[in-house]
Amino acid sequence: MKRDRLEQFIAENRDQFDLYDPGDRVWKDISSRMQKSRRLPRIKTILWRAAAVIIIFAASFLVQEYLQRHNILIGDREKRIQSVDIPELYEAEIYYARLVDDKIKEIEPLLKDHPGLDNELKNDLAELDSIYAALQQDLIDNIANDEVIEAMIQNYRLKLDILEDLLEYLQETSKSEEDENSEYEI
Repeated sequence: MKRDRLEQFIAENRDQFDLYDPGDRVWKDISSRMQKSRRLPRIKTILWRAAAVIIIFAASFLVQEYLQRHNILIGDREKRIQSVDIPELYEAEIYYARLVDDKIKEIEPLLKDHPGLDNELKNDLAELDSIYAALQQDLIDNIANDEVIEAMIQNYRLKLDILEDLLEYLQETSKSEEDENSEYEI
């Protein structure tokens, strides 16, 4: 009913509504405001798109850098072995390097609670790496010397023994800490 009354009121007083026309200045002001509001969304969308493109490029660059560094590390190891060109040594180094890497990944979470052991492990592995580098130089000097090859493999076995002993120790200490905590909880 109110709409009917409103429509009826507008129809009856139509002449009074059209009595005052707005000036040209008002229409220009309205049109300039409309043009500004149309430009802002376009600028905002362009800026958002540009930001998205920059983020995508940055992310792809970082991923590419990570993958390139990882491949360089693997490639360096393979190039060092291939320079001697002894297939048995090449296979052994790849095998033991993977085992060592797996053990390190297994130990890393447990080392967070023991920062002193982390430094000792890094020092021990660095020392073994320097010994291995010296053995590699000996192998290049004395090509296909079985004693040098055996010493290189023994170096990897020593690394694995150190890592396995450390892993066993860390697991025992974490179990004993869990047992102590469970005794106190009861």
